[in-house]
Amino acid sequence: MRRLTAVVVAKCRKGEADVDHPYLFMNMDQSIRTRAHPNCFLCGTTGEVLYAKLTDRLFHAPGVWQLRRCPQAKCGLLWLDPVPIKDDLPLVYQNYFTHGPRSFAVRGVGRSLVHGLYRGVLLATGLARQRADLLSFYLRDAGPGRLLDVGCGDGGQLARLRAMGWQVEGQEIDPAAAEQARTQYGLQVHVGPLADLGLPDSAFDIVTMSHVIEHVYDPVSLLKECRRILKPGGRVVVVTPNVKSCGHERFRSNWMPLEPPRHLHMFSPTTLREVARRAGYAEQECWTTAANAQFLAESSLNIERTGRHTVGSRPGLSLGFQTLVFQFWAMALHAARKDSGDECVLRAKK
Repeated sequence: MRRLTAVVVAKCRKGEADVDHPYLFMNMDQSIRTRAHPNCFLCGTTGEVLYAKLTDRLFHAPGVWQLRRCPQAKCGLLWLDPVPIKDDLPLVYQNYFTHGPRSFAVRGVGRSLVHGLYRGVLLATGLARQRADLLSFYLRDAGPGRLLDVGCGDGGQLARLRAMGWQVEGQEIDPAAAEQARTQYGLQVHVGPLADLGLPDSAFDIVTMSHVIEHVYDPVSLLKECRRILKPGGRVVVVTPNVKSCGHERFRSNWMPLEPPRHLHMFSPTTLREVARRAGYAEQECWTTAANAQFLAESSLNIERTGRHTVGSRPGLSLGFQTLVFQFWAMALHAARKDSGDECVLRAKK
């Protein structure tokens, strides 16, 4: 499970199925059993329904879903209700493939020229640096040590950290993704839930996870397990979507990072810090970043216009320009309102 993943969704919203599509959901009539989840796990308040009648716009897992929001002003957690039961949770990932982050590209006449201009804009505005910092979990200036990436997917990001000098290991619950990380990058990857691996106490200097914590039933327990395997003074770095973002404000129920039914809990800087506090971390800092606003806007615009998004597709010139404008609007807003970035970054110290 991770990050801005890439796969294709079948055209099935109205029963229309592209049977030739390689990633078509093959168990269209297989239902997912659920349980009710009406209350906020942080404060116990019954949530208000924020969005109803949602479907999977990316990978077409079956079911109709709703999202609740905690009405407490000091909380505001967002969560899925009902949630898949644990035995059926694999059904929501049958078409879920992990890939490295996509670079922006355009098709058509002048593609090379446009791409070159785009790269120049990234460098001139500092956006390239922001994205590099995010991909490296803000560790580029940290001394290398032993690092575990939780939910490492196909290993692309972990391989980059290894190239920075870190002694890396990965954890992944998807055996196919783990095998790809091993064969493509030669990485050591532990397969299975983190709590079941029996990793030794105080083994790692850094534990990282990108777009993972929103997928789990018990985020506090996950961060507690990360704390156990961290050395004294070690840090966990977490990246996750921000429900207080300008992207969510703009696209509402069409905001791609909502991703029902895989995202079980969604956070703001306030709620993410509270999860870390309950997990026992002595120090927590949390900020937001608008570095990937363009890519999230691209997928959200497609959902808004067509009801789905073909992840991994390249935007045309028109859509690419629109999303680039959104990127710089998001950056300008973020300069004035620091909680408006599309992703939260938590760094917590044991």
